[in-house]
Amino acid sequence: MIRRFTHVIACLLIGVLVLSACGSSEAAAPSTPRATAAQSIPLTIPTERTTVAPRSPSTSGEVPVGSARFDAKDESEILAAPVNLRIGSLAIEAPIVGVGVEANDELEVPGAAEVGWYEFGPRPGEEEGSAVLAAHVDYNGRPGVFFELRNLVVGDGLEVEFDDGTVRRFEVISLDQYAKDELPFDRVFARSGSPVLTLITCGGDFDSSARSYQDNVVVYAIPV
Repeated sequence: MIRRFTHVIACLLIGVLVLSACGSSEAAAPSTPRATAAQSIPLTIPTERTTVAPRSPSTSGEVPVGSARFDAKDESEILAAPVNLRIGSLAIEAPIVGVGVEANDELEVPGAAEVGWYEFGPRPGEEEGSAVLAAHVDYNGRPGVFFELRNLVVGDGLEVEFDDGTVRRFEVISLDQYAKDELPFDRVFARSGSPVLTLITCGGDFDSSARSYQDNVVVYAIPV
């Protein structure tokens, strides 16, 4: 079962929050040819188990974040936690671990062999909103779980296994690439609307001086 806890997070830099360090080696993955422009606006990242509306754009370039306390719920209402991801077309099978935000204001991403589920958001397959799974494209000189994420195509299937033994299946409906300062936070971290599973990693050109990729590759999949 998902643990309940209180965790207050400070304001996060919009260009740093999502996978600024998801590729930490010099070996850059090939660029994804498709790119989708999106308006860059600061957004309140939801950390409560309720719907949070985006705030008006500010001039600070920061993303305010509130308390991460889960609402009190009866044990029977708490959904199972995702523990494993399988993507047959890419020969991927990897454990899923719950993640939040690091002390340095970066989205917490596990090592090369694991996938991080942003546990302040929806669970995969929940009735509404975007469940976010993040992983490295490469890490410390070795390919990460999402090294080939850019090679998914519309119609590909994937499975998420939960800690109660159940499995939910999803189908890819879109693959996009965004410059990191153009990532559509309101879509990626949506707390309302149709349920979607959002997979994210780094992509595009590798900036050797910054030791970071310039873009994010984002895959959207829906329950089937």
